[in-house]
Formats: sequence, C-alpha cells, structure tokens
Amino acid sequence: MRRRALPPPLVRMLSVVAGCLLVAGCATWTQSFREIERHLAAARYAEALAALEHQGDAKREPLLYQLNKGMLLHMAGQYAASNDAFEQAKRLIEHYSALSLREQGAMFVINDAASAYAGEEHEHVLVHLYAALNYLALGDRASARVEALQVDLRLREQAARGGPDYVESAFARYLTGMVYEDLGEWSDALIAYRKSYEAYDRYRERYGIEIPEPLKHDLLRLTQHLGLRDEQRRYQEAFGITAGVDHEAWRRKGELVFMLHNGLAPTKQEQVTAVLDPTSGHYYTIALPYYRSSPPAIRAARLEVNGVAVETEVYEDVQALAKRTLDLKMPAITARALARMVVKAQIAKAARERARRSNDNSLAGLLLSLTTEVATVVTERADTRSWATLPSNIQLARIALPPGRYDVRVELRGSGNVSLGAFDLRDVVIEAGRKTYVSRHVPAANS
Repeated sequence: MRRRALPPPLVRMLSVVAGCLLVAGCATWTQSFREIERHLAAARYAEALAALEHQGDAKREPLLYQLNKGMLLHMAGQYAASNDAFEQAKRLIEHYSALSLREQGAMFVINDAASAYAGEEHEHVLVHLYAALNYLALGDRASARVEALQVDLRLREQAARGGPDYVESAFARYLTGMVYEDLGEWSDALIAYRKSYEAYDRYRERYGIEIPEPLKHDLLRLTQHLGLRDEQRRYQEAFGITAGVDHEAWRRKGELVFMLHNGLAPTKQEQVTAVLDPTSGHYYTIALPYYRSSPPAIRAARLEVNGVAVETEVYEDVQALAKRTLDLKMPAITARALARMVVKAQIAKAARERARRSNDNSLAGLLLSLTTEVATVVTERADTRSWATLPSNIQLARIALPPGRYDVRVELRGSGNVSLGAFDLRDVVIEAGRKTYVSRHVPAANS
C-alpha cells in the first residue's frame, strides 16, 4: 500500500519542533564551563584556552567567547592579544545591545537563552577595566586613559537608565582616578575619587565594603594640593584624619599598586518548577536562573617589601554585583517565563485539537501533538550565561616606595589568618612619580 506523504505545513512544523528539542537538549552554558574551570584551578591557562576553543563558542556565543578569551589571555600575561579579544567583545556588546529587544520578541517562545547574549551591566564596565589593566601592564598609559574615558561614558549611560536603586562601580571610578593621577591630571583624578567615595559610601550598606583607606588619603592629598581647603577639612572630619601626606613629597616616590583577582565569579544555575495547567490537566515548566554562591577561600594578601607590610582590601565584590544585577532583573525574567508558559500551553492545546480533528493523517496528527507537548517542556531553559572567568572579588594594596628595584613577598591568607601559600614578585621597578601595576589571578581558591 502506498504511504501518504505528510502535508508540507506539517513537515515544517515538525522540523521547527525538532530543532527546538535539539537546542533544548544541549547542556546549559554553566555546565559547559566545567572543563575550563578545572584547568584554571591548576593555573593551566594554555589548556583553558584550548578548552575554550574546543567548545565552539566563537560561533554559538561570540560575546562570551571573546570575553573569556580576553580574560584567559590576560591571566596568561598576553596583554596585547587579550585586548584584541576585548575590542571584539566591546563591538559585540554594542551590536547585541541594539538587537536585544527585537531578538527577544522573535525568540521569546523558546527561552531566554535563545537570544544573543549582550552581557550584564557590570560586565560592560569590567571589560574596559581589564583592557585598561592590559594597557597599564604594557606601559601604555595614554591608551589606558582612553579606557578610563569609556568607563565614564558607560557609567553615565547606566546611571541615566538605572533609577534610584542604581549604584555605579566604585572600583571603576577608583581605577580611572589612578590612571588620571598617573598622567598628572589632578583635577580629573579628584573628580573620579569623589565619585568613587560616593559609590563606596553606598557599597558599605549594600555589599558590606568599607571605604578603602588609600582613597581617604588620596582625597586629602589632592584637595590640599589643589587648594580646596573647605573640602579638605570636610574629609578630615569625616575620616578622623588630621594630617595627610604632602603631595610633593609623595610625588618624589613611586608606588606599587598590587591587585589580587581572587577566586572565580559565581556561576548561574537553573531551577526548574513544574506548574499544573488546571484547564487541561497538563504540566508545564518554568526555569529560572540563580547564582550559586562560591566564596573564595582567600581573605586577603599580605605584601612585604622594603621593611613595610600591608594587606589588600576588597575594592570590588564581583559576586555581589552579579547577584544584585540578577535580583533586579528577576521580576522581568519571571514575568517572561510565565507568559511563555501560557503561549506554550496554547500551542500544545492547538496541536491536540488538530490531532483530534485529523482523519486522513491521524498518526501524523498524534505525532505532532506528542512532539509539541514534549517540546513545551524541554525547551524551557533558564539563561545561565555569564562572564565566568571574572574573579569573585578584586583586592588592592598600594605601597609608596623610593625609586628602585624590589622583590616583594606576597602571602595569601584565609579565614583565621591561616596562610594559604606565598609567592615572590621579582625585580619590581619603581619610578619616581609613577605607579607600577602588578596583577595576580588566583582562580583556584574558591571554597
């Protein structure tokens, strides 16, 4: 007996559903990051880069690919190549941010992860900061200044649409202030330090991060240098510091700026909840993202050099920033998931009704109905994408030193001041009136 061919519209519908099943069958992005995370735990950056290339994210997730490639190259000390990747990432952020609303409407019925990833607001800022750190490591202060200007523009844009709950990146402002100061642009440096101080004042309540001690002295020193006596007195009263460092004496020395990029940023996980549709008796799923807490084991780093010892302070809590960003977005994410559940329920109902009405192609109708029912469940996935190679927090210590070459001992300390290991920074060159930036990543120290 000759088999009847399926109608072309039915073939197309089955193809779409099959495609949805294929997309949904893939692991979440967080799960695919595990191999890279294992290499980072052993500081095997070349292997981590190879694993990133093997994932195929260059085509599937181009922005995440460039962000993670840039960070892995930064960790490996390949600063120029890192900035090539970050430049690609910045262009993709602009491109996808412009497309996101249009794409969201087109891909809404599948899941949030089906649209192109445009990055989170804190990631948009941090890509400029790490590009600036690359330029500083290369000795290119002018290009670092360009990144500082881009940070200012980015923060202004975010503040304009952020509303009363928005708090800009205090560390971003602080780093740009150091860049301006290193170029002798005292007024611009003071403006950046003021904004950093205002942001840290809100950080204290929101993230539990105190105003860093070096920032207090920077404000006192620059207000004194620029003759802003009233402002200087206000800072003296607020900080309880009566005498600051003389600016000209400070300029005769150089400064070591050590940054510890501690642990790894939290990864998004997926929580799936089954919901019963009372009208049909069928179950549908809602998948929502959440961050899995992974606090770093390292509490601080202790630096010893030239008879001086100083401990790092947390200047940016990336983990807290990421969680805060997600918390603010959760009402919209939940609303989309609920609306998507309604749409998928309607699609499944239409497929069931078509199957019941079908005579000539009853088997095909039943197949379509069953496949659609399955698709409505398995295509509901949470968007777990994020820039996972960021640190959990960024710590910093500054030490003023006479010009010369130094060996610096760095001891990593955990809870209870227990030593978790140490390493040496050899032949650190300090120049008068200049900052020497040194960064170290310890991605393995998440507890």
